[in-house]
Amino acid sequence: MVTDDVDESKDRSSAGVGLIDVPGLVMRVRRACDLSQRELGAAVGLDQSQVARIESSRRRVDLPLLAGILALADYRIAILDSHGLEVMPVPEDVLRDNVGRRMPAHLDVRPLSDRPTSALLDAHADRPSPRAWYHHRARRDRRRAGRGSDGVPDQPTTSGLARLERDRGADRRRAVQERAGALLDSDCACHDECWTRGRCDDTCTCRCE
Repeated sequence: MVTDDVDESKDRSSAGVGLIDVPGLVMRVRRACDLSQRELGAAVGLDQSQVARIESSRRRVDLPLLAGILALADYRIAILDSHGLEVMPVPEDVLRDNVGRRMPAHLDVRPLSDRPTSALLDAHADRPSPRAWYHHRARRDRRRAGRGSDGVPDQPTTSGLARLERDRGADRRRAVQERAGALLDSDCACHDECWTRGRCDDTCTCRCE
């Protein structure tokens, strides 16, 4: 979709920092793909005159159309921060509240396992258990200050928490396997209670763990 005409007196040389040189990018795509204006237009649903007006800064281009043109050359639009690093959007699977709404984007969401002290002191037995927690700004700022200069943390996601739990499970299995391997190489005389407790009890003379 092409939107209304822009001021024809405004040419490409007036583009400043933060503005996208759309005409230059469209011509870059045509050059990379060896496309005429007519061929590029046919690929994205425009006629040749519309492409010509875009390249002469006489038509604005909306973001979906620009993304479609860039995709012809396997280019994509990216948002960069002041250090030139790509800024990623908030993921779709961030933790949500009990009715499926995203948590406040400006606050630091905490998974259910990271229960705040206030939730322990002010429990509400008549309410359903929340799916996540967050602090309001004053308490959030104190919590951030305690972490030092780590920047603004990402909100946790369901996929990220699942991956973390898988990694923890793998670490636990690895530790058990290493301990079992060490026991096979030693003359273990542990009591049955040691295995139940996961460590040697006070009466065990083996002391392998």
